[in-house]
Amino acid sequence: MDIFKKRTVIITAAAVCSFGIHMYAYAADEPYYTVKAPQGEENGVLTLADGQKWYKVNGFEDENDYIICVKSSDGSQKIFTAEDSRSSEYIWHYFRRTIVTSVAPKYTTLSSSSFRLTYHEGQLYTSADWWTDGDNVWDYSGGTLNFSENGSIHYLKYTEESNRPFSCTDNAAEAAQVCIYAKGEQLSRCIGKQPAAESYVIEGSGYAAPKFTVELSDKNIITDSVKWFVDGEEQDCAKLTFTADSLKGKPVGVHRVGCLIEGHDADGVHYRERSADAAFVIAKGVLPDSFMSFSDIHEQYEFIDRAVEKIMESTGGYIPSLVVCTGDLVNGPTADKDRMLNRYYPQIVSHLGGLDAVFVSGNHDSGEAASVMSLRAGLGADMDNGFGGGQIFRGMSDAVRSKGRNSKYAKGITVYGMNFENALYRNGNEFTYSYDRTLKDLDSFLKKTAENYKGELVVISAHSGLHVLGIQPECVNANGRSIGKWIGENQYNIDSSYELAKLINSYAEKYDMDIMYLFGHDHSRGETEFILGDGDTLISTEKYADSSYNSQELSFTYGHSGFLSTTIGSANARFSFIYRDGDHYSYNIMNLDGETVRHRDIKAKSDFIEPAVSTTAASVTTALSAAKAKNSADSPKTGDGSGAVLAAVPVALFVFFLSRKRKNK
Repeated sequence: MDIFKKRTVIITAAAVCSFGIHMYAYAADEPYYTVKAPQGEENGVLTLADGQKWYKVNGFEDENDYIICVKSSDGSQKIFTAEDSRSSEYIWHYFRRTIVTSVAPKYTTLSSSSFRLTYHEGQLYTSADWWTDGDNVWDYSGGTLNFSENGSIHYLKYTEESNRPFSCTDNAAEAAQVCIYAKGEQLSRCIGKQPAAESYVIEGSGYAAPKFTVELSDKNIITDSVKWFVDGEEQDCAKLTFTADSLKGKPVGVHRVGCLIEGHDADGVHYRERSADAAFVIAKGVLPDSFMSFSDIHEQYEFIDRAVEKIMESTGGYIPSLVVCTGDLVNGPTADKDRMLNRYYPQIVSHLGGLDAVFVSGNHDSGEAASVMSLRAGLGADMDNGFGGGQIFRGMSDAVRSKGRNSKYAKGITVYGMNFENALYRNGNEFTYSYDRTLKDLDSFLKKTAENYKGELVVISAHSGLHVLGIQPECVNANGRSIGKWIGENQYNIDSSYELAKLINSYAEKYDMDIMYLFGHDHSRGETEFILGDGDTLISTEKYADSSYNSQELSFTYGHSGFLSTTIGSANARFSFIYRDGDHYSYNIMNLDGETVRHRDIKAKSDFIEPAVSTTAASVTTALSAAKAKNSADSPKTGDGSGAVLAAVPVALFVFFLSRKRKNK
């Protein structure tokens, strides 16, 4: 794998040192590392000769610039500098490679505009002239700068009196005492708990002003400044808990609340972090037996509340009764459990705005973390779900009845989460993918569900699909052209997909079960979203190594959740909105412009007798008496000149039908 590239330019901004003559002499064109003295350093603030101030931090953040200093024998800080006959540079840009496959090695760089800090076979270099495989990671921890190479750790060493003062050592006791300094919007992270709304509220219900709280990541952090913002406007509050009085009595809509915290600690470390923007949702009600689903958000979490907002605009202010996340919540090589739960999950909760959600892992996520996230939601998830997944939501469960917020109105929905790891097999550095063990787990779930089936919609939420890329006719790119056959290798064309689809078909046929299989994943291979239903043909992998596949007629619904990101391949910020409307399900793939780009009505096989709901939910049998009384001038501008109103159309869905801008079906 191509890891190093010769003298790659990562940033255009570089600092040309103005601190005087070089400390050591080298051949005219030979690049080398040396040190420079800053104008001064006090209380964690490094002052340069030109007056710039940089602040001591406790770790690297992706795409930020840093000055690296080593401690000399007199206790002063010296700036780690790279030089040759043309350049003298000391600002290092930190880059963490994230737009890669989940099984790619971890890889970071520290680069100026002319130099790259490189370790190779025990030596430090100013450029990268080698190709290497495996993890290659620069990190700052415990006051040392270290390089991890396939599990081996090497430390920056500073020999003060040497004509070549910098080298590397494998002995941590010989490591240089290092401090790093940054400036700009992001310094050290300090938020341990992100602000989040406790729940959505109902318009006109007399709800109290919502409270938002952040918690510091360390009790030893001293706050210097706390600023709160509502919809971008700074508020008059400098505490860690904020009561948003300005959000009382507002009409239907989604508002954003966030804060900026600055601080320091006794070690001179400086903190500055902007929180996630917590969504605050004011709804007209909840649409029963409806859910929003999305996949492959890849850390663009602000798209979650924007998608909720578009659903509300489409339904006249109603929210879905559940949110289902089908994997790839993060970027880069697969994140471990703790990083998922501590770094990313709290941000996602902020953007959900108090709506209930369950989670499935993708190839970039920890499956165990996804199961924990669903278990924390407490909405009927099986307690013994591990890395592979299991039942993550049951609308008729006691847990939903007692703890559910909007999900109280999803009584007719059950969700099985099929984590990506359940199909992953690893042998050393070799990866293969098969649904062999998934077959047993899913069969057990479907059997249990069938024994007490009440006509609910059974959603199988999985990251990977069951079709062969480039062979399934609907598998096309944004231009409508077929993508390459078998593209994406075994990870995208998983062994025993045919058997898994056959298993789902068997339950749908034998028990008249309404089943939907929702997936994502394929955006990096250029595939755009599609929906298949009863009677359509699904072409699935039998054995990837043999290029063998088979086809069968579907008795269940099979479609994309929607790629809710914009950074990779065909992902174009889309999501799905699915709800039951009488004797059928409406399956809509929408974008963040509010357009419906795919739509299909799915005839329900079974009746589900839903208990009566409160007035905060939109009834699917409500006549449009209120809509009939409205003057057409008060109606949304939809481009539809028809003034007819059909009483059979539910109130919440009437606006949706009129406002839907279909590109195709």
